[in-house]
Amino acid sequence: MSTLIRPELAHESWSFDRAALTALGRAHAGAYHAAAPWPHAVIDGLLGDARSAVIADAFPPASHPGWKRRDYAEQSGRLGQLQRGNFEDVAVPLRHLLAALTGMAFVDFLAALTGRRDLITDPHFTGTGPIATLPGGHLAIHADFNRDSARHLDRVVSVLYYVSRAWDVAWGGELELWDRARTRCETRIAPLRDRLVVMAYGEDHWHGHPAPLRCPDGALRAVVAASYYAARAHDDDDAHAHGARWAP
Repeated sequence: MSTLIRPELAHESWSFDRAALTALGRAHAGAYHAAAPWPHAVIDGLLGDARSAVIADAFPPASHPGWKRRDYAEQSGRLGQLQRGNFEDVAVPLRHLLAALTGMAFVDFLAALTGRRDLITDPHFTGTGPIATLPGGHLAIHADFNRDSARHLDRVVSVLYYVSRAWDVAWGGELELWDRARTRCETRIAPLRDRLVVMAYGEDHWHGHPAPLRCPDGALRAVVAASYYAARAHDDDDAHAHGARWAP
């Protein structure tokens, strides 16, 4: 069992140990900022083998009626958009993970890792949440969308947590991080269960898994994604900030 999970909550319900998770963020902060081709971190064993296996078993199969499939030149065999139905019929263990990714402990971890204290979560998981790629599917090299236009926020951090029950590296599916000029892939990250990837957002932070998956029928490249935002600051934003005002 992961030391980042509070022991008394390690079974049906669970939560992150805030102090332990924040310490983990601090421990990886230097590597995050120094990483090539742009700031990112890869952390294995986030939840531990037993908890991550439960979540992997809870991940919706390809037959789940809520999936929306995408088959384009840029991406094929891709299933997503469960958030549009409020994650209806998504199993409880996966719901716990989604809630944890928007909770205080995880945001404090991201702050310790990235140095950003202004992170805002997205409880609607716009364009994120559970995502699956079928055998033969791919995701072309791309830069992510940059704004939450409804809330007028800038995207600043992206998170990927891999939950495939088992993944053979021979199947491909590595997340490729390309240099800013798109001349070469500088980093490859296998989508192994209980692996967390945290990436800084950038207009030239190119990434994807462009080669068709070589996994057998019935296997899925399964990931839970989340985005984090920040308000665009101005010098006088807090000039008139105040605490509670009490009526006499």
